[in-house]
Amino acid sequence: MDISKELFCFKVDFATKTHIKIASTIEERTFFHWKRLVFQSLNCEEMATIAKYIKDTFSTPGKYSHILPKLGSYNGCLTLTVHREQIEEFIMK
Repeated sequence: MDISKELFCFKVDFATKTHIKIASTIEERTFFHWKRLVFQSLNCEEMATIAKYIKDTFSTPGKYSHILPKLGSYNGCLTLTVHREQIEEFIMK
């Protein structure tokens, strides 16, 4: 299955800046605007690296949005979920 250009750019940017292994990616048909990177397991250092990546890549002081990146779980795996608009604005610009 092909992945969208947004997910591809997100995956490459994340891998280049963090060097953390990505187990897989997810783009759902229903929620196609949310792009997910999936990790099998992460240690504390890797979690801190992901938090720094989110801050350095997507942070805009004083601005809140419901489409900001989210760390969560999906089918038992840890995921980093980012909205397509955030990828276009901060990574693909």
